[in-house]
Amino acid sequence: MFGDVEPGEVARVEVSARACLSFGELLALLTLTPGVNLSVEELGDDSEVRYAVWFGMLASDTTTLDMAAELAVDALAGRVRAGRSQVPPREYLRAAARAVTRTFGLAAPSAHLAGAVR
Repeated sequence: MFGDVEPGEVARVEVSARACLSFGELLALLTLTPGVNLSVEELGDDSEVRYAVWFGMLASDTTTLDMAAELAVDALAGRVRAGRSQVPPREYLRAAARAVTRTFGLAAPSAHLAGAVR
């Protein structure tokens, strides 16, 4: 799936795909995708953040990503019970949220974070 074409292997072609992602989906890709493990320092590097989102998209399906986006935003807003195993610490979620805003220009919808929209 990755890398160059190997001699004797089935022929492959490169395809491009576009996706429109919300703040919550980007946050979920960075914080809840197995295999995406950026440090707080790496969250400060836009190229690392973009690569992690790319990897997360390859590792996720739309149904799972939709549920993960809701969980990630709820956790960021403090609406998830503390100690839930798959949810990272809130400070990490905040760092990831800042990375989403800086890298992609999307801010968390304040009404959503305030609980006005679900």
